[in-house]
Amino acid sequence: MKVLILTDVRRSGMREDEADTIAQVKAVRKALLRLGHTVEVAAFSLNLILTARCIEKSGCDLVFNLVENLSSSRLLHLVPLLCQSLSIPCSGGGAYTLSVTGDKVVAKKQLDLAGLPTPPWLEEGHDGSSFLGVPLMIKPIAQEASVGISDASVRMFAEAGELASYLNDHPDHFAERYIDGREFNLSILPGGRVLPVCEMRFVDYPKEKVKIVGYEAKWLPQSFAYQHTQRSYIFPAQEQGLIEELKRLAQAVYTMFGNSGYARVDFRVDEHRSPFILEMNSNPCIAADSGFIAAASQAGMTYCEVIEQLLRSR
Repeated sequence: MKVLILTDVRRSGMREDEADTIAQVKAVRKALLRLGHTVEVAAFSLNLILTARCIEKSGCDLVFNLVENLSSSRLLHLVPLLCQSLSIPCSGGGAYTLSVTGDKVVAKKQLDLAGLPTPPWLEEGHDGSSFLGVPLMIKPIAQEASVGISDASVRMFAEAGELASYLNDHPDHFAERYIDGREFNLSILPGGRVLPVCEMRFVDYPKEKVKIVGYEAKWLPQSFAYQHTQRSYIFPAQEQGLIEELKRLAQAVYTMFGNSGYARVDFRVDEHRSPFILEMNSNPCIAADSGFIAAASQAGMTYCEVIEQLLRSR
């Protein structure tokens, strides 16, 4: 089979998360070649006419979607949508899945309507009186890879006017109730199979440091957060009830958001062991050292087996 890997346009001054897409392309290309496929790589341009011509010219049987860094995650659905218009299969989440999960506020509204637990949130122009005096997480609405997330993202507001003014000045952000507790992520293969549950453990964190998986923890190897945030897949017997509930919720989220492609669902769990869904990341990172691949390894899968399954799903 001939596979066209679509990826981001390279540019100078790339952030660490953007540069990571290059590592993904290399790893996926190597795996596809090992599996006996013919492989080409091309950049996805928002000039859709140009990109469509590129796809058609390649003569590919399938597009492997590794596009992650368009100007906004609200645009990521354009990749499968364009492939659909050309009647060419595309790996990963479909257009509906990417369009909903690409906007965190839209996604949270869907979770809330479905009765699935997600932290309370506040948008620009809404009454924030119930959000005063409690820790809030300020998040970008349409960014991925923890871009814009740091310790400073967790803050409190004493006055309604202060909070309203902040959101008015940052219309591309929203405020979410900060859940002080543990963090888990569950990776999901196409079709809904949930891989082993991963807890992100904050090891030797000072009491005053907020326990979040922010940009530093994901992308900056020299940072304290990166070095002291560790994955764990081992849980005592008394926590199996929580683990099963996390799996149930992850599958419910995956189904609600279109049941397509591969994904990762992020959770916080409070002191009462109550889980809260933060978001679903469709088409999460699949670099060799990524959390998704680490979870697949825990399930006994090799890298090539993961890539082969992502191909078969389309």
